[in-house]
Amino acid sequence: MPIDPGLRALIQRQQSAGFPGLAGSEMHATIKISAQLLNEAVSGFLAAKSTPIRSLTVSPHVGNRIDLRVDAAKAFIPTINLTLVVDRQPQLPADPVVVLRLTGGAAMLRLAAPMISAFLPPGIRLDGERLLVDLRTVLQPYDPGGILDLAREIEVATLDGAVVLFIHAAVAA
Repeated sequence: MPIDPGLRALIQRQQSAGFPGLAGSEMHATIKISAQLLNEAVSGFLAAKSTPIRSLTVSPHVGNRIDLRVDAAKAFIPTINLTLVVDRQPQLPADPVVVLRLTGGAAMLRLAAPMISAFLPPGIRLDGERLLVDLRTVLQPYDPGGILDLAREIEVATLDGAVVLFIHAAVAA
């Protein structure tokens, strides 16, 4: 069902002014993203680009650990298995970067780094044995109204089979 044009205009005015009609409001949310959904998103991203990666499988585990399986498009390149651990949470609003540290597969990462770096979307980059994810840059195309700017805290955690985001957002009083 389409949104009424008057309601759409009201929402846009509120967004552009920083939501004064919601001043003092707070929200706490827990968003659990299944490995299946993550892998569907990664698969869609890879299919839309010409990359040297045939498939990339994400497997979250308890303890803020994420295993990655990277299958190259070239048959002679072996499967690369990597393990990332959440090393640093974003410090909002100044530093919206989640840092993931490589704890397994360091030699393979050095081999795969050029292949992986070449297809990373804006906001995600490799820095040695760290993967830096700038949440503001990564989410910006999906947040044209700047709702992420209301976030006061975001914590990334993992369970077996899911990545969990704990979010605290607030509209200034």
